[in-house]
Amino acid sequence: MIYLDNAATSFPKAPGVGQAIAYHLNNIAGNAGRSSYKSAVKSSLFIFELRELIAQIIGVKKSSNIILTNNATQGLNTVILGSIKPDDVVMTTPLEHNSVERPLSYLKERRGISVCRIALNSDFSIDLDKFEEDLVQKAVNKVVFNACSNVTGSILAYQDIAAICYKHDIDFILDASQVVGYKHLNINPDHYSAICFPGHKGLLGPTGTGAFYFNDNFSFEPLSFGGTGSKSQDITQPNFCPDKYESGTLNMCGFYGLLTSLKYILSEGLDKIESKKREITGYFLDRLKTIQEVIIYSNQDLERQIGVISINVEGAFCSQIAKFLDKKEIAIRMGLHCAPNAHRFINTFDLGGTIRFSPGYFTTKEEIDNTINTLKEIIYDIRR
Repeated sequence: MIYLDNAATSFPKAPGVGQAIAYHLNNIAGNAGRSSYKSAVKSSLFIFELRELIAQIIGVKKSSNIILTNNATQGLNTVILGSIKPDDVVMTTPLEHNSVERPLSYLKERRGISVCRIALNSDFSIDLDKFEEDLVQKAVNKVVFNACSNVTGSILAYQDIAAICYKHDIDFILDASQVVGYKHLNINPDHYSAICFPGHKGLLGPTGTGAFYFNDNFSFEPLSFGGTGSKSQDITQPNFCPDKYESGTLNMCGFYGLLTSLKYILSEGLDKIESKKREITGYFLDRLKTIQEVIIYSNQDLERQIGVISINVEGAFCSQIAKFLDKKEIAIRMGLHCAPNAHRFINTFDLGGTIRFSPGYFTTKEEIDNTINTLKEIIYDIRR
C-alpha cells in the first residue's frame, strides 16, 4: 500500500511505537499517580517525561500546563466549552475543522454566542490590519484559529494573529493539529491561551493520544470531573494542574507509545523533518502540475504549505477517482474532510469535496511517481 492519508493519521508510526505499546501492556502495571508500588511509580515517571518532551517540541517551559487528552478534539472541546461565556463574540476562520465548528455551533445555540469569520484572501493570506480593525470593532472576546487547514494544507499567519490578540488582551486558542511534529511552531507562549493537537498525526504516535497546552492567565472549566489520584478525601475537583483537567485513567499504553515517537522526532530533529516534508510536497505538486486535467486547490507556496494537497479531476467525481486509487492500493481521503466550510471557501462543497493527498515523513519519491502514473492511467481510462 502507498499511504497518503497522513493528515488523518500518520502511517507508518515512528520506529518502536508498536513494540513500546506491547511492552507496556505486558510489563508495566499500575496507573500514573494512583499507587506507590514500583511499577506505578514507573508509570508516573514516564508520564512526567512525556509532558516534558511535549513541552520541548512545542516550545513551552511549564510542563504541568500540558494536559493529556485522547485527541485534539477533546482538547479543543475542553478549552472552548470551558472558557466561552454567554453572549461572547468569537472570531474564527472559514477553514476550521468540525472539532471547532461544532462546539461553536453548540454554544451559539445554547449560550447565545456570536461567531464571525476572519477574512481570507484567495491565497489564504490575511490582511492583518483588517483583522485587527475587526477585532476591535466587533468587540471580540475569543479567537479560535486553525494554524493549518486540513483541506488545503495552507499554514495561516498564526504567530501574527496571536501577537495581535495578546496586544488587545483577547484569548487566542490555536488548533495546531496539522503542524505539531512537522515544524517548529516558533511561538511566544505568552501570546497563546491554549494550543491543542493530537498524538497520532505529525507526532507519529498511536491513536487515542493528544494534548493541549494552556497559559496560566487563561481561565477555563474542566470538561470532566472524577478520580485523579490526588485529594481523594475531597468530593470537589482538585484545583491544581494537571490534575484539574485529567480525570480518570489515562491511555497509559498509548502514551507509552507516544513517548517513543517523541524521542524519535527529537532524535531526527524538527529541522530535518520539516525539510523532508517540504521537499516531498514540492515534488508531489510539481508532478501533479504535469497532468492537465488536475485542478489543484491547495496553496503551492512551500513556505506556507504543510503537505496537504486537495485536487479534483475535470470530468470525474472525486469518489470515482478515490475508488480506482483504492483498487491500486493507494490510500487517500476524499470528500469534505470534516471541514465543510473550508470546502465552501474553495468552492468544492457542491462537488462533494476533493481528493486529498497527504504525504508523510516516510513517503518516498518513488511512491509519488507511482501515484502520479496511476492517476494518469485512471484519467486515461475515464476519458476513453
